[in-house]
Amino acid sequence: MIAGIKILCFLSVIPVRAEHKDQSEIVTQMLFGEVATIVDQHNQWIKINIAHDGYEGWVDEKQVVEISENAFSTISKIKNRQSDSLRLYKTPWGKINVLQGSPIISDRSSFLIDSYEFEWLDFKVQSEKTSNKDIIEISKGYVNAPYLWGGRTAYGIDCSGFTQTVLHQLGINLMRDASQQVKQGKEVKFKTAQPGDLAFFVSKKGNVIHVGILLEESKIIHAHGYVRIDDFTEEGIFNQDSNKLTHHLHSIRRFDL
Repeated sequence: MIAGIKILCFLSVIPVRAEHKDQSEIVTQMLFGEVATIVDQHNQWIKINIAHDGYEGWVDEKQVVEISENAFSTISKIKNRQSDSLRLYKTPWGKINVLQGSPIISDRSSFLIDSYEFEWLDFKVQSEKTSNKDIIEISKGYVNAPYLWGGRTAYGIDCSGFTQTVLHQLGINLMRDASQQVKQGKEVKFKTAQPGDLAFFVSKKGNVIHVGILLEESKIIHAHGYVRIDDFTEEGIFNQDSNKLTHHLHSIRRFDL
């Protein structure tokens, strides 16, 4: 594979690493059906630029497949995301479990990507999610998901991966890191905050390092050890288990659904 070639993730989820080796940290993940462009190669490792958020990292070339420019252009424009916890595809490589947050490549029971044939094994048409009520429902579906640096699924997720994946299911193209997400949407004051808004938090140095989704009754859901619900105050996140403020509020931002 060479620079400029377009690729498709054909497995349920694959790690995207900081360096070209298995021991390197996971910086994010690609889900089934997500696409990217190759920007570099080192042996079996390819450095990619992910279409939906521009994030870059290294993946094993055995975990992706080359696709045409036309297929890449079509798939990269998809906004609808899988809202069920698990779906099953019949693919040229066998059965693939498709996880929540993966792009819905087609609303037909069977379809083609270039010459590759795909088929839903439990096909059903999904309705689009478009309200604040839906963002609450989707986010609560991740409760107790374990924290995983670079993770983007209910089997392991980090704070910004959580907010990105939830908003993806609402058709909102959120960036990958909290420090990037805080530059999107529009800022709102604490007194006018409402469920579905994103709250951002800072380190002692003033860097944005954490993000969560506001819920009803002054609560927030966020990935901290695991996806959990804590109290949200004007100062930040108050953890009742430890009886202390764990995160200091930076700002609150709203995204049009």
